Amino acid sequence: MIPAPRIGCVPYLNARPLLEGIGYPVTEIVPARLGDLFLEGTLDAALLSSVDVLTMSDPAVVDGISISCRGPVQSVLLAYTGELSDIRSVELDPSSHTSNLLAQIVLGEFHGLELEYVQLTERIKINSPAVIIGDPALSASKRPSHSGLKFLDLGSEWVRYTSLPFVFALWVLRNDYPNKSELASLLRSAKQAGLGVIDRIAKATADPEFTKSYLGGAIRYDLGTEEKRGLECFRDFAKKINSDMNYENKITYF
Repeated sequence: MIPAPRIGCVPYLNARPLLEGIGYPVTEIVPARLGDLFLEGTLDAALLSSVDVLTMSDPAVVDGISISCRGPVQSVLLAYTGELSDIRSVELDPSSHTSNLLAQIVLGEFHGLELEYVQLTERIKINSPAVIIGDPALSASKRPSHSGLKFLDLGSEWVRYTSLPFVFALWVLRNDYPNKSELASLLRSAKQAGLGVIDRIAKATADPEFTKSYLGGAIRYDLGTEEKRGLECFRDFAKKINSDMNYENKITYF
């Protein structure tokens, strides 16, 4: 066993298979805050939002693991009413960086909409139109009370227009952590263990059949050649939209 690493993860259902059998305490916090903790040096490994990784100085990324999709992701949505072409402004999700940027790419680059984007500091309720992610997105899309609310699956739109997977999150290791290779191996082992117990994870939720299809199909956990191509495509769009940000880092895979 390596000395106890400080590990941080998002508190969402889609991350549960990546934590199976890790054996160390895990801090769970929303993506936007998780990135802050990692940059502050209080974590040795964190499951970080892709856009945070792309703007980080020389990130050390665990190879072979991601949270990604190759079609509908179900938990990263634009909620809206009426027609998509009639939207004039969009509330961004205060807990997200990557999904907010993905929404701007989908709506601006793919659908040709010129919109105002409103950055919230916290969300009291879901207004329309709005980006919603994670478990709140899963819950909102399943509620029958949302009779007039439509949902645009942002993962599905990305794949439809690029024919590439979209990578939402990656495990990143602190550069001066002395046991990076060992910790990377531990996290890959946890992923493999988690993929083998998706049925068990699903049975512990309120809707086991939905959870099984979500974790076993909508969400993908690999980081291979196609996912890396998707990540680089996302980098290209990000540079176009946020030209004042530095997206020129070099990722090292462990």
